[in-house]
Amino acid sequence: MEGRISVADAPLIYLAGAGETEWQPDNPVLYQSRNGETVQWLALGEALAACQGSNVSVVVSVSCARLTHVTLSRKQARHLQRVLPYLLEEQLLDNPDDLWFVSRKGSGDDYQVSAVRRELITNLKQWAGEAGAHLASLQVDADCLQAMLPLTADLGNGQQLLLIDREQGLVIDEDQQEAFAPLLGDSLDQARQVDLQALFTDLRHRHGQELLTGPYMPRQTRRESALLGPWRPVAYLAAAVFLVAVVAVWVQQWRYQQAADAALAQAKNRYEQLFPGDKATSALNRQFQGRLARLGGGADGGGAAFFPLLAPVAQVLKDMKMEPKRLQYDQRQNVLLVDVGAKDYAQLEALQNAIRKQGGNASIANYRNGAQGVSARIKVEQPG
Repeated sequence: MEGRISVADAPLIYLAGAGETEWQPDNPVLYQSRNGETVQWLALGEALAACQGSNVSVVVSVSCARLTHVTLSRKQARHLQRVLPYLLEEQLLDNPDDLWFVSRKGSGDDYQVSAVRRELITNLKQWAGEAGAHLASLQVDADCLQAMLPLTADLGNGQQLLLIDREQGLVIDEDQQEAFAPLLGDSLDQARQVDLQALFTDLRHRHGQELLTGPYMPRQTRRESALLGPWRPVAYLAAAVFLVAVVAVWVQQWRYQQAADAALAQAKNRYEQLFPGDKATSALNRQFQGRLARLGGGADGGGAAFFPLLAPVAQVLKDMKMEPKRLQYDQRQNVLLVDVGAKDYAQLEALQNAIRKQGGNASIANYRNGAQGVSARIKVEQPG
């Protein structure tokens, strides 16, 4: 079973008293200090005290638990812990809220269920802690041994263990065997008979459902905590470094986003300068490509009309280190109007002649003298 703590070498306590349902520290139990050692009867409190400083595994008799099975749909199985108390309510003598349920999947839609009183688990953990021991595992005998059933065992102290199947078993006084014989019928005729030492060996090496799950799962032992202790400062430092790294990445991402937003705003502003009357959107790249495709004279974006006019102008402006104030293209007349500023009229004529040499039909449409030089509009048409 996943997450199960091995009981092979830990001290093992078997709560097998006949007729016992309300366990107390003075109740007799079977105790074995380690695998292969002699099994003896001790009071529960004495057995726990003998486990001081170590993990202890406890097996309870099926008479102290409720083992059953249920058939669940896939939808019910997803909420197993919530539906089990209601599905089994009619089978239980105890209030379902007082029981702790564990389950595992069997064949098909069948689930094996084990239930034990929450009070028993709480008391065992408390008594083990008071004795300086650590309750590491809690299982049910019939669940551990189900592959070997039916089975009988002489427990000593005048008691007999009778296990018919996973869901039926009890511990009785030896003098009650004849009284129980008619009730048992032939259910134990083929039962395997084992002695006490063999029974404990089987309990150690055959594992059933672990009852210490969820809120009852064992915590780390002090020894394990001591081993981890020196590493705690390192773990705290690593956590702090990780947190600082996360904050740094977040700040960097925020700065990049701010820069991206500023660049987009600048690009939108430039687009609206290039194409007055056309409002820039967030999909600026696609909008610009569409605009260029229309300027190019077709969906193929080949530049059949606009770009042959723009190319010589751009080259000349670059060579003369002049920056246009405005570009305006009249698609209907196939005319490019370029607003520029120059030092004097001679520079305008030089610009006009340079564009003509590049293959554009350029002319000075109008100009105006000012304090800072000459402002003019250059008209560029296709040659011919």
